[in-house]
Amino acid sequence: MSAYGLLYRLGLTPWERNEDTGPLAQIVGARPPGRALDAGCGTGRHAVALAEQGWTVTGIDAEPYAVARARERATRAGVADRVSFIVGDVTRLGDVLPPGDLDLVLDLGCFHGLDSRGRAAFAAVVNRRCNPGAVVLLHVVAPRRGMGPRGVDEAEIQSVFGPAWSRATTPSSTDGGGPLRGVPFRWVTLTRAPQNDAEETR
Repeated sequence: MSAYGLLYRLGLTPWERNEDTGPLAQIVGARPPGRALDAGCGTGRHAVALAEQGWTVTGIDAEPYAVARARERATRAGVADRVSFIVGDVTRLGDVLPPGDLDLVLDLGCFHGLDSRGRAAFAAVVNRRCNPGAVVLLHVVAPRRGMGPRGVDEAEIQSVFGPAWSRATTPSSTDGGGPLRGVPFRWVTLTRAPQNDAEETR
């Protein structure tokens, strides 16, 4: 059993209680429902909320326990027909992500815990599968030492996703809890260039 699997079973999941969703409501409110990916979805809180607003959502997490709870959540909310949850590795998205291009990608605390190779692999699939005008929303901490995610800086985010994405960063009000207690988070919003702009950068 992984460390995250044990934490889920013990109920030691401060990330599940974080109510700060940053710019997510504004992003969703500015576009019609489309197809979304919740990478590192946990028990499906955000994926289900998107499905309730009409989005078609895929949630992926490596922890079977969390995915089982996410499926139960979707059933209780009456949106199991609009959201699917898959046990899988976000660094191997191409192996598990269903067909269909994406309009929104959420990664709320997963990306910053991957190593450099994993981040590049994740971004490569996102780049292939995202529509022009799509948004990737990351919730991350800066590079750090100690237990928990090692963090990520702005330069690496821009490097792995590439020049087709504009970037905006805002502070987060959350306290990560556990080994991240007191560590400042931030929201990074990546917006893919519209079709004409994307074609010009090729």
